[in-house]
Amino acid sequence: MKKHFFTIVLLLTFVAWADAQTPAATETDSLPYPQILTDMPNVHIVQDPAITQLMQEKIAGVETSDRESTGWRVQVYSSNIPVQSKSEALALEAKLKDAITQPVYIISTPPFIKVRVGDFRTQEEAQAFKNELISLFPEMVGDTYIVRDDHIKIR
Repeated sequence: MKKHFFTIVLLLTFVAWADAQTPAATETDSLPYPQILTDMPNVHIVQDPAITQLMQEKIAGVETSDRESTGWRVQVYSSNIPVQSKSEALALEAKLKDAITQPVYIISTPPFIKVRVGDFRTQEEAQAFKNELISLFPEMVGDTYIVRDDHIKIR
């Protein structure tokens, strides 16, 4: 019994001593890495620099932009004729970029090449833009429609 009591007292004394030796965390500790990792000279962290940047922005409270989400776009062209569709899509993209401020995307999902415009959160926003687009380019009325897209950029 005395042996166990002595062992417990010795263990508690060691824990108290070790805790006293650990420096208290300060606000100037370099984030985003925990202090324990910076105190270990044999630890080498290998990660994409973008991860470090995102961690620092999150800690600083910076909102990141251009995140992808599900939303709506206006599709103005779609074709599955390989050679012709690529040149037509590029010509249409250039024409649209000169006339509008919305982003223009060429999307290739074989065998189709599509041209889509805008990043809209709601179907109503996309419909309003579609109406504006048709008023600018009446010849597109039959080829223009609203599509759901999983890769819109939230700004």
